[in-house]
Amino acid sequence: MKKKAVVFCLLGAMALGTCTVSAANGTKNISATFRNIKIVVDGKEVSTSAEPFIYNGTTYLPIRAVGEAVGKEVTWNAGTNTVYLGEVPESAKQPETPAAPAATGSLPVLTQFVEQMGVTSAEGLPELLAAVRSGEESAYLIVEVYLKGIDEALYADNPQLARAAYTEAQTALASVANNPDYADAKEQFEIIWQNDFLPQL
Repeated sequence: MKKKAVVFCLLGAMALGTCTVSAANGTKNISATFRNIKIVVDGKEVSTSAEPFIYNGTTYLPIRAVGEAVGKEVTWNAGTNTVYLGEVPESAKQPETPAAPAATGSLPVLTQFVEQMGVTSAEGLPELLAAVRSGEESAYLIVEVYLKGIDEALYADNPQLARAAYTEAQTALASVANNPDYADAKEQFEIIWQNDFLPQL
């Protein structure tokens, strides 16, 4: 079945017929036409969260809605800024998120910190990590425990423990990379480490 409409990922804010879209590695403002365009696949109308629009005589549609409507999985690779419809080549697949540590013994510093702070028992740490991975708990919880522990280690003049905590935190955070707060929490952790703790070492 031939598709004449160009499938394109709709990006940016739409207001008064003007969109900001990606252009190579930058952005540019374009003047687009909105006509309440409907998408119908095999006689069935497809609902979309982003409204299709016309630019320079070409109709642009939200790719995820169209892909799903025609039975194709849509995959976004942020590393290469590439959208895949259907199968993703092996060479283009992103590495899987590291699995969470199987036991608290693989995160000895975190185990020590949570016992000291009474955040949870050592036996409850795997459950805590599982809750963060599932999104029930925020990734900020892990960051806060490490930061407080590092602060106390430096106060106790134990730079070795502080450095070990920083190194281990990379593994702990990587294991919860699917958490919605992961990116922001990791960024805050790095900022505080670089600005507040590293100068004390």
